[in-house]
Amino acid sequence: MEEWLQFDYRAGWGTEDFEDKVADGEIEVEFPEVWDNEDDRFEAREIIDENIEGLEYKRELRRQVMENGSHLDGPFFDGQPVAGKDFDFNYLITNVNSGHNLPSGSLGAQPEIWLNVALTDPDGNRIWESGYVDSAGDMADLHSEDVQSGKIAHDDQLFNLQTKFLTTNIKGTDREMFLPVNFDVDQRPFLRQPNIPTTVLNHPAFVRMEGRSIPPLGDREAKYSVPGELMTKPGTYRLSVRMRSRAEPIYFMRFVGATKEMEQSMNQWMLDMHPYTVEIEVQ
Repeated sequence: MEEWLQFDYRAGWGTEDFEDKVADGEIEVEFPEVWDNEDDRFEAREIIDENIEGLEYKRELRRQVMENGSHLDGPFFDGQPVAGKDFDFNYLITNVNSGHNLPSGSLGAQPEIWLNVALTDPDGNRIWESGYVDSAGDMADLHSEDVQSGKIAHDDQLFNLQTKFLTTNIKGTDREMFLPVNFDVDQRPFLRQPNIPTTVLNHPAFVRMEGRSIPPLGDREAKYSVPGELMTKPGTYRLSVRMRSRAEPIYFMRFVGATKEMEQSMNQWMLDMHPYTVEIEVQ
């Protein structure tokens, strides 16, 4: 495994184009000793390409499973949209699965499903969006590093089905946290001895889970409002939507020491479900 981790498949190692450039001296690479032989790199590329093909096949199966268990309707709005006035609309997300929540599983506050909606004006400019991601690929919620540092704005209209842990503080209200760990006076994580086994509760004592998932056969509205000051031109607008799904948020992966390659792979294999666009006439 350590040897395979040194193989930079994203740079093109083992492909005809890359190896020709190396042979012609167009690019210079200091290969690790284990991958210094060109034939070894070609053989490794064949194995990696086969694995990537298998991952693409599994991605398609994952998409089918997720789309078969959910349904997205909309947009719904009242009356004719008018330039210069707020545009209010909503989508209806339905869990058509009769036995599992959307999302399902017992991993706590990690699996993510959210809605990404964008409005494009008649000139092709994206004038409004919700469900956008930051530079790491995280949603722009309270845990986004870019939001915390002020690089991007908090997504106030984000529709997110991700469950959150609510942990207790020294004083005041509970705090939304991505780990089921209470904070003691010195702000270091401290797991208090529970009266009930944690394996039964699925989280330590004094921690609650803020469930946002949709129950079996249930539905929920995602409501949005585009400020009128952004819709200044009459004409044909395009409203695009997609549901997005990922197993782990990047801020959590960084917290547990994931590598950059692991972060990139998590974003690379993110799922997009039910993507479609409708045209809206604005007077």
